[in-house]
Amino acid sequence: MSDFERIRTTSEGCVTENDMHLLAHRPKENFRVQSIEGPITRTMVRMVSGGRLMLADVVTGTLYDPQTGRSNSLYLSIIRKQK
Repeated sequence: MSDFERIRTTSEGCVTENDMHLLAHRPKENFRVQSIEGPITRTMVRMVSGGRLMLADVVTGTLYDPQTGRSNSLYLSIIRKQK
């Protein structure tokens, strides 16, 4: 089983603290994210959670739905992928 499949998540919709190091081995992409303080750039990797493709923030472990841009936080959502 690859690291891609082994990454575990919490019930709150984040990568578990023990599995954060596994994100470092995935190809990274930058996204603009709307936060409560305005737009920010976040680095993310693609992963599977609950049988669905998701994007995971490599610093915070927050998961985002790549189709809708939504996260588990009301204050964070993807605006667009950065070039």
